[in-house]
Amino acid sequence: MAQDNNRSIIPMVAAVVIIGFILQVLFVYADNTDSPHKAAVEFSKAYFLLDKAIMNERLCNAQKTIDEVNIIDEYIQRSANEARQMGFELKYMKNKMYYVKTHTIPLGDGKAEVVLTCEIRKSINPLFATVGKIFQLGGTHKIEATIPVIKEDKAWKVCGKVFTLPANPDLS
Repeated sequence: MAQDNNRSIIPMVAAVVIIGFILQVLFVYADNTDSPHKAAVEFSKAYFLLDKAIMNERLCNAQKTIDEVNIIDEYIQRSANEARQMGFELKYMKNKMYYVKTHTIPLGDGKAEVVLTCEIRKSINPLFATVGKIFQLGGTHKIEATIPVIKEDKAWKVCGKVFTLPANPDLS
């Protein structure tokens, strides 16, 4: 009788494993699809972590330079100067986002606005962020922003006035 139970359990376990594998593939595919809120969150994380490469990737082409000045380079330089005036290095200016919530407002024709709410905390290095979160060291700051995004080159990109970055006046 025990052999009959083992024979009926093996196909069920195999079926569960196969279904789990298929679901995992679907979840990976769903995570890789681009969306307005994903672009806004990735750009925001890069903005607060001072990650020039990701900011450059998620910012629309028309917004990258204003009056022949690269606004990302100018923002990083401004942050470095501010840190230097306080007697710190650039990494002191990094912040990490927590409790991120988004709401996407489609505007049609490849345009949308993403309402982003989150909290940020200083993130000099990952250990500081973890210890700060556990022991409530360092203050958190609530951020609420409406981030305009457009579909450009088959990807969603931030385009317009975002945080302290200036907006290109040619964009309307």
